[in-house]
Amino acid sequence: MYAERIQLVNYGPIDHIDMAFPFDGNRPKPAVFVGKNGSGKSNLLSHIVNGLVAAHDAVFPYSRTIQADQIYKLRSNAYIAVNRDYYFGKVDYSDGISVTEIRTLQRKQEGSSIPATMMEPDAQIAWGQIPLGGNDHFVGPVKRAEDERKIRDVLSTNCVLYFPPNRFEEPAWLNIDKLNARAEYMDLQHRTGHSDRHVIVLSPLQGIQRWLFEVVFDHRVFEINTTHLPIPPEFRRDDVTYPIVLFDGYQGQSTALYEMALDVVRRIIGQTAPVRLGIGPRQNRAISVMSGDQTIIPNIFQLSSGETSLLNLFLAILRDVDLSDASLTSLDSAKGIVVVDEIELHLHVNLQYDLLPQLIKLFPNVQFIVTTQSPLFVLGMEREFGIDGFGLYHLPRGDQISPEEFGEFGAAYQVFAETSAFYDDVRTAVKESQRPLVFVDGVTDVKYIQKAAELLGKSPMIENVEFRPAGGDGQLTKIWNSARALAADLIPEKVIVLHDCDSNGTNAEEGDVFRRVVPKQSKNPIQKGVENLFSESTLTEAMHHKPAFIDVTPEHPSTLRGESITIPEQWVVNADEKSNMCDWLCTNGVAEDFGNFHVIFDILGEILD
Repeated sequence: MYAERIQLVNYGPIDHIDMAFPFDGNRPKPAVFVGKNGSGKSNLLSHIVNGLVAAHDAVFPYSRTIQADQIYKLRSNAYIAVNRDYYFGKVDYSDGISVTEIRTLQRKQEGSSIPATMMEPDAQIAWGQIPLGGNDHFVGPVKRAEDERKIRDVLSTNCVLYFPPNRFEEPAWLNIDKLNARAEYMDLQHRTGHSDRHVIVLSPLQGIQRWLFEVVFDHRVFEINTTHLPIPPEFRRDDVTYPIVLFDGYQGQSTALYEMALDVVRRIIGQTAPVRLGIGPRQNRAISVMSGDQTIIPNIFQLSSGETSLLNLFLAILRDVDLSDASLTSLDSAKGIVVVDEIELHLHVNLQYDLLPQLIKLFPNVQFIVTTQSPLFVLGMEREFGIDGFGLYHLPRGDQISPEEFGEFGAAYQVFAETSAFYDDVRTAVKESQRPLVFVDGVTDVKYIQKAAELLGKSPMIENVEFRPAGGDGQLTKIWNSARALAADLIPEKVIVLHDCDSNGTNAEEGDVFRRVVPKQSKNPIQKGVENLFSESTLTEAMHHKPAFIDVTPEHPSTLRGESITIPEQWVVNADEKSNMCDWLCTNGVAEDFGNFHVIFDILGEILD
């Protein structure tokens, strides 16, 4: 069972979406939905899950997800988009299964006509099914008598799971009884209209532990293979004819499940050597993870939150398929749909980037429909699946985008630049440098300095100097803090952190690490950045070539705290033209244009001599 198409119109922040889920032939591709908080990610998933719950409850009335005659997903005017008079949603699944819902602001009266803005054919059909006096309607998956049998057949051979954002396992340290929880036999009920499988998964670890206990038990007890060899006559004593029994491994359905579960567990705990599951004594039926005779994890309840989250997700898939009527011979044979809201919950960045995409790839015939705010997870999916191996959709519009278009990448870079990894990179660069290092604000600073050296005869001074752009004034401050913390004997060459004139930094030095701020040229029109070193005549010539290089705000009056003041004319390099202006000046500039750069060479000469 797979989701094939979803339509949403005027639903919360979502104006209009009509998208087909991605497939490679008959095999589903993972579908990843991204977007800021409030962009509609959970809203979209709610329609998919609503259909799955409705299908489950229709054929298993004695193990319903919700009470009879109640609904899983609320229909309310609050979800109708602002300035709209209705919302509509429809999800089409494989095997001809679909669910539809519609809600209007106004109740349907005798003689009412379809709202003029309702252009979608499926929405018009749904509107026609709203009863008089009502303003909403839900069309479940069972529309004809034969639908119930078809849905039961589909659900009995497919994994159908939803992991909401409030899923959670209590930590092992919270309750000693939970830490020592015994693995127990499952209490399955085999009766018509009942299912031991549930769509919504909140805290499944104890259920998984019971399932694992039975898998290991069946594997060890019922699926052991032996070979019987007769004792040669010359070695018999007292005409004993008992054969020699040789252990010949394990084989069977439980053994296959056991090996699949081990593969998942081994990957999650990062163990490269073969592992096995151990069962504790009767007094403590804990399930442990072992490698050879060494216990690696004494109890699966002792896993970290991130490891537990992954264990819950992927072993729950195995358990659900095992409890179905499907034949699970390999991870490839597992089929179905798994919906996960905020899939990166509780996961360290390494797990998001490396492990989570790898685990998803282990189940190529399971359709994963997930939401995330993690750019590293998206980047990991691209690395594991390739850019065409999964679908990435940006809400609220639902446009398919590339990983590079995911806006959170830029924000994430700024965050990660503040981590220890950033400092480690700086320290490594300093310790391994074979010549003096000069960190400057950006790439254009490097180009300008190198061109100025050429025009002003300073090339010999910097021919053995390595210039590195830092990515902003704040990054320069971090580099200064990191480099000066190194022991003096770990710095083979001098390190200079060179700020532009508008920095709040101050000149300082510690050992061979120097911090300097370029003096501001107050007479020049641009007051920020390296471009402060260019005169008005040079900048005017550049603007004659391309006016877009510099944004000019004329002098104008203003009021500050009740006093009238005059704001002087301001020149600012256009952010989109910064690199273009640098290229033009470095190509066409002469020594006179770069004359003020002597202040930089004075700083470098003082330190490097």
